Amino acid sequence: MPNFPAVFGDTKFRYIAKSDTGEILIKVTQKDEEFFLQIKQKDDKYLVKAEKITRPSQVVFLQQALRDFRDLCGCEATYSNIEPQKTKNKKRYEVLKDIDFFASDFENDKEIWIEVGFGSGRHLLHLAKANPNIKFIGIEIHKPSIEQVAKSCELQNIQNIYVLDYDARIFLEFMEANSVGKIFVHFPVPWDKKPQRRVISNDFINESIRVLKKDGQLELRTDSDKYFKYSLEEFLKLNKTDLHVKKNQQSAISSKYEDRWVKQEKDIYDIIMINQEKSVSEGAIGKISFDDLFDFTKIKEKFANITKRDRDSFLHVEDIFSVDENNGMIKISFGASSKNERAYVLFSKDSTRYFPDNILKTKSNKRAHGLLNGWLKEISGE
Repeated sequence: MPNFPAVFGDTKFRYIAKSDTGEILIKVTQKDEEFFLQIKQKDDKYLVKAEKITRPSQVVFLQQALRDFRDLCGCEATYSNIEPQKTKNKKRYEVLKDIDFFASDFENDKEIWIEVGFGSGRHLLHLAKANPNIKFIGIEIHKPSIEQVAKSCELQNIQNIYVLDYDARIFLEFMEANSVGKIFVHFPVPWDKKPQRRVISNDFINESIRVLKKDGQLELRTDSDKYFKYSLEEFLKLNKTDLHVKKNQQSAISSKYEDRWVKQEKDIYDIIMINQEKSVSEGAIGKISFDDLFDFTKIKEKFANITKRDRDSFLHVEDIFSVDENNGMIKISFGASSKNERAYVLFSKDSTRYFPDNILKTKSNKRAHGLLNGWLKEISGE
């Protein structure tokens, strides 16, 4: 293992952090991206890969960091899925945005439509080309799909799409009231065995009503009988609603999955909710940060895996990592049980901060942050 910090090629390797459980993380800067590499040891071999929580949206940055780390260590790879030809183009696509952009630079000067989980992007790209005066926000967490759509936007010179790698259930809380014309949720993962992970829920529907303009639409399209029935029940829980249900209606553009279901003569359902309300604006949400500094040595001394709850919010402290005697981090999951976030909290002499630094001040996140802040003060003796 090389000494840190180290630089090789375009990559800066900041430090190495180790957990008592044996997990090893390396903090990396590649261009303007910051993320962790994860190292796992088995016998005399090492597996080096992306750490899921901080993984960059564009895979080329990760691939280059992995190649540079391999060469820095002088290692011979027995197996690799790094494709050198894909690392040549390392520019950042203009359509890719992070949450900071929506916090400070995004302008609500035009009609806004949102697609949640755009997959291959056929529907999103079709709508954007057909409606050049509308701003489209495409939300997706599948990295290859994100890069595929970003590439397509550049090749086709589509300039009215903003692509975000984020949890759509949380992102909606960040949007201003009465600011969106349409929300599309096409063929979401049914999550039959983990229903808490479904996009459609009572909270999501109510947030959609808040951000939609009066007469705006939330459109669900699914091939799952169970998901359709579940979603219809969720919509009907509303005290007052305007719903339109369709079955096996052809859409203007279909995904490759929809083409497959049609060939198999599988039923496809649409539920369209027309918003009837004008919501009261609650103002911008902003991001969460720490007001206090915490001493890592005290945290390490009294660290424990804990779970705390407050109303519908929770905090779970999963692990602790040491960089050196005075610097380190903890790994946490938190927020609402139906849409939790995961992050690290980094501790140094000069700062205590979340990483990634994109935690929004949603109601559940603020309560979870309060639980974390209180726990840190308690074990720090403050």
